[in-house]
Amino acid sequence: MELKAQKRKLGSHSILTELRGKGQIPAVLYGDGKESEPIAVEEREFIQIANRQGLHHVIKLNVDGISYNVMVKDVQSDPIKNKVLHLDFNKINMNEKIDTTVVVVLEGEAEGVKNGGVLQHMLRELTISCLPSEIPDKITFNVEHLQIGDSVTVSDLTVPDGIEVKHEGDEVVLSIVPSQAQPTDIAAEEAEADAGAADRG
Repeated sequence: MELKAQKRKLGSHSILTELRGKGQIPAVLYGDGKESEPIAVEEREFIQIANRQGLHHVIKLNVDGISYNVMVKDVQSDPIKNKVLHLDFNKINMNEKIDTTVVVVLEGEAEGVKNGGVLQHMLRELTISCLPSEIPDKITFNVEHLQIGDSVTVSDLTVPDGIEVKHEGDEVVLSIVPSQAQPTDIAAEEAEADAGAADRG
């Protein structure tokens, strides 16, 4: 997907604020052993791309008519206003492997959960190494067969050929554990027991 950008001059805080007011995001382009290049991208276009493909895939960045393959290196945002304030992009060589992350998506409902257990999902993203063109959208795992007491490790996941997972194989991704009474429930039961004892006294 292509994102249009324009070169910009380095400026003061007020200039950056004015830029954001026009619907643009200040950004910096890194890579190729060259000096960093200040640019600005259209906020609307960036949000569309981020929503459609996430932030861990290659983006075709068109800077004043010159195209680069890039990935998002860093995002600065304002969580209160839900606004992206600044972006860093890295130029990518499509023939060299890179490290990135991919989300782990669970499919189905575990038998253990149906029987009263609780699914604990500990590892929600995998760090992987692969060619930029081979980055998967997600890694899926069907949990329907899992019972209470079962766990899934990294080695149980199925990843596409050419993908190197940067985790130990025995790292736990998820587990199905017995349901336990919440502390508030226990406290309430103890309070009722104390009240009953007082009434009998």
